[in-house]
Amino acid sequence: MSRPPTTAAMTPDLFRDRRKTDLRALPPGIAPWIAPSDDPPDGEEPDASELIARLIDPARTPAPLYASADPARAAQSHAVTRLVLESLGRDSLIDAVPGGPLAMDIRNAEDYRFQDLYPRPPRWQTRRLLDFHPGCGRQLNIWCQEVPGLVYTAMESDEAAYIAQAEYFRRANVLPVSDYVAAPRAFSLGEQAGLYHLPTWRFDLLPPGFFDLIMCVDVLPHLSERLLRHMLPLFHRCLATGGGLYIRDDADAAFDQELDRALSQLGFVLEFRPYLFSGEDIHGLPRLWRKVDPRRPAAGRPVGG
Repeated sequence: MSRPPTTAAMTPDLFRDRRKTDLRALPPGIAPWIAPSDDPPDGEEPDASELIARLIDPARTPAPLYASADPARAAQSHAVTRLVLESLGRDSLIDAVPGGPLAMDIRNAEDYRFQDLYPRPPRWQTRRLLDFHPGCGRQLNIWCQEVPGLVYTAMESDEAAYIAQAEYFRRANVLPVSDYVAAPRAFSLGEQAGLYHLPTWRFDLLPPGFFDLIMCVDVLPHLSERLLRHMLPLFHRCLATGGGLYIRDDADAAFDQELDRALSQLGFVLEFRPYLFSGEDIHGLPRLWRKVDPRRPAAGRPVGG
């Protein structure tokens, strides 16, 4: 499954230099909320390998895990997780490769089941994914094995998280990687299969009507109100008609109601929300929204209603 390495390690200096250069071109007032400066305290620098090891630690996956998660899917996810762990082990960054599946692999099995619930018509085939603020990048694990010609895009603004993701993608090494921060002039997001990594402030590089699925897992309640107001219409613009917006988090009821209202006004319809209780049955309630074709009413919605 692993490929010959294609990218060098990401560094804090590389990320900061690119952010500084790019932000000169942004309109005044945007930089503080679209690309916050994350200067480390007391001169500490993010160490990519240590951070990756911390992110894939099972203790970092909040309980409870969903009891119905597919064991075969969890094992499938662990095949990629293990590549990262073995790479860390070869570099003496972890003492031993733990057995699996790990908790994060079970979480991946949960997400994949909710994201891919039923057979869909050809116009809704899922091949082009946007993973918004993707943690360590774990959603890649199953999708890269299930979809030939996968186009997986990871978008992040936090410096430490971006470096961790770059390290995860480099060590997993399951798809050709195109990283905007490492090679901005060569970066071009399109139909060619591969893994595309870019910072949130380069949202202008996301093609309109391109993605089949956008994933937001444990992220939206943590965004500033201004960034959230900016990203929701952007998600709608970047999704293909009929494309899915997968959201999973443990937001409170007030946030959830406001989010539902905003998505409905933008032209999304709620396709799926399970009757589960976040914190009791599962960590974070999954919801799947669909971008409606304005020429066709959503199922159950009267024409003109």
